[in-house]
Amino acid sequence: MQENSSHRNKFSPLLILVHPGSVCGSADMNLCDEADAAREAVIDELNGWSGSILVLDGWLSDELGLYPLLKKAIDDAISRSPMLAERLEADDPEHAEIAVNHLAQLRVPLDTPISLTGAWYEPDFDSGCVLHTQQGLLEAGYTNVKVMQSAAVL
Repeated sequence: MQENSSHRNKFSPLLILVHPGSVCGSADMNLCDEADAAREAVIDELNGWSGSILVLDGWLSDELGLYPLLKKAIDDAISRSPMLAERLEADDPEHAEIAVNHLAQLRVPLDTPISLTGAWYEPDFDSGCVLHTQQGLLEAGYTNVKVMQSAAVL
């Protein structure tokens, strides 16, 4: 049986949450008064998400228990996911490679709409784990990758 162009991508849409633990204490330290707003933006994004989700946990993810609203939003988004709902250990600097390799293993089509949020996104300085994940996905041939406005900016 041949697939036609109207075949629905079973992974669509996909949200990749990059290093959610960095939106916790690290955000408090680096963003001070703006940390709560940065977390709330990610929480709002997660609470409104109904597609597939991949969480790239870093070494600060152990702090999520201290931020119950963020932890609950992640858990709820995972439980609502219609297809892909996974968490991977993906510390910096290997996080982008881990994500790309995992999506390739799952045979996620290159035209899958992928949205990124989490910490950090600094395109003006070519810095941040969200930016490096976006770059890795684009280099791997994913064609529909965007960074959401909720991505935490230092």
